[in-house]
Amino acid sequence: MMLAGELEAWNKLDLRDPVEVAECAGAEYWEDDNVFVVPVFGQAYLADPDAREVREIGLHEFHLEDSTHFDLLVPLYLASCAPVPPSGRLVAPQSLPGGAGFFKGPHEVPNDVLAHNFGSDAEKFLQTGAMLGGRPTEGGDAAVAIPVFPRLEVTVIIWLGDLEFPPRAQMLLDDTATAHLNIDAIWAALVMTAQALVQLGGHGGHGDH
Repeated sequence: MMLAGELEAWNKLDLRDPVEVAECAGAEYWEDDNVFVVPVFGQAYLADPDAREVREIGLHEFHLEDSTHFDLLVPLYLASCAPVPPSGRLVAPQSLPGGAGFFKGPHEVPNDVLAHNFGSDAEKFLQTGAMLGGRPTEGGDAAVAIPVFPRLEVTVIIWLGDLEFPPRAQMLLDDTATAHLNIDAIWAALVMTAQALVQLGGHGGHGDH
C-alpha cells in the first residue's frame, strides 16, 4: 500500500520532462521503457512511473525496501530535484532554511543512534559507510560522505567515546539540499541513511526498522 505523498510524488513526476529530470537528478532515462535508473547509496534502482514502483537492478548487498521511507523518497527526489550543483558548504540540518524549527522532537536528526552503534569502532563505521557508496572524508575520528542520491550527499562524522566523553555523531548536508528535497523529505533521507548504516554494521548486525 502506498504511503501518503507517494502517489502525489509520482503524479508530480509525470508532469516533468523526463530528460530534464534525469539531468537534474544525476539519473538515466530509458525512453523506450519510460523508466529512470537512479543510484541510491551508489546502487542502481529502476523507478517506473507507469507501474508506480521502484525495483532493484542486479545484485544488492542490502535491501532498501526495508526502510519505510524508500518508496516515497525515490519518486519525490525525481519529482523535485533542481539543476543546482552542490556548493561544497556543509551545514547541520538545523541550519537549512526552515530547519531550526523542524529538526527537533519527532523529527530529531538520528545522531544518537549512530553514536551508539559506531562510537566505539571507527574502522567498522568506515567499512559500513563504504558499503553504502560512501567515501572517507575529514572530520572527527572518522567521517564518511554517503551519496543517498546523486545530488544529496549526507556526511556522517563520528567522535569515539572515552572515559571522559561519550561518543558523538553528526550528520551534515550540502547547503543546497533543500533545492532537491523539502525539509521533511530531507529528514526521511537522514533516517533512511541511519537505518541503512545500522542495518549493515550496527551492534548485532541488524538495526531496528
